[in-house]
Amino acid sequence: MTLSIPFQHAGRALTAGLFCAALAGCDDPKREQQLQWREEEAEAKIAATAKRENAMTAERQRMEQEKSQLAAREALVEHLKKQLAEELEKTKKVRHEIEIKNLRGPIPQISAARCIVIDAESEDILFEKNPDVKGAIASTTKIMTGLLVVEAGDLDKIVTIELSDTQCAPVRIGLKVGETFTRRQLLTAMMVKSSNDIAQALARDNAGSVAAFAEKMNARAKALGLESTFFVNPHGLPSTTDKDPYSTARELAAIAKAADKQPELRKIVKLQSYKFTRPAGKSIDLANTNRVLRNASYCDGMKTGYTDAAGYCLVATGHRNGRRRIVVVLNDTSEGVWKDAQSLLDWALKA
Repeated sequence: MTLSIPFQHAGRALTAGLFCAALAGCDDPKREQQLQWREEEAEAKIAATAKRENAMTAERQRMEQEKSQLAAREALVEHLKKQLAEELEKTKKVRHEIEIKNLRGPIPQISAARCIVIDAESEDILFEKNPDVKGAIASTTKIMTGLLVVEAGDLDKIVTIELSDTQCAPVRIGLKVGETFTRRQLLTAMMVKSSNDIAQALARDNAGSVAAFAEKMNARAKALGLESTFFVNPHGLPSTTDKDPYSTARELAAIAKAADKQPELRKIVKLQSYKFTRPAGKSIDLANTNRVLRNASYCDGMKTGYTDAAGYCLVATGHRNGRRRIVVVLNDTSEGVWKDAQSLLDWALKA
């Protein structure tokens, strides 16, 4: 039996066959295998890259952690080094204190109610007893008077004595109205013999009046950082109208330290005596009131004082073996003041 197919249908069949043949090329097994291999290779490279990136990230994190740990260890080492240095410094300080204590020996027993011993060239306090108790300081006040006079300068200027200069309680040298002296003469006589009329003359010459000079004294005390010191006159006698003057052993030591830095005052306060010449030519031999200055070669100043309220007082300075010390003794007895000041000064200068 013969099967007949129309012509147009035969054409369609041929076209379809050719199309399928073309499609058959896309399904080439070798080609597909190459494409699959490349795809797998790319995926493997991507995976390997990701793995390397993860490994690098992990390595960076490890390095950062180690860096942090190293920094912490270094900080700990520095802290331990600092602690060790502090401990060594403490040990060194304690050893030094023991050596100093052995060299100086025991602290002298004193009768003064208020006292302090300082290094004149540092902030070191070597001994203190009630150093911040406020009270009268008597004629040791003249250390501040002398300081202001020296700081004003022109010590060879002539001072003419006025009536107000002579009107004060003892101790006085007996100045006469109209007499003339240099500031240096008056300053030396005041610091050596502690004359109150001379203190008033210097105050009036410096500031115009005793009251104005007291204001300058208080201003200078403030400039030194002193908060427990108050002056009403240049000599330290009790006030007759105002609040009584006062200071402390610690703050008086600060005033003495400032005065000790003045070469002119240093030369004056070390004098054991002074010939005070009056204008008429008559001279008076003035012996220094500081007994320790005469008894101990290492003592070179500075000022005595006495009132009922202050008791017997002495600021003593001394120098030995490159060391310089200032001793302040307040509210002591008439005999104890010399013994206490000298023994403390000798003790402090040993080391």
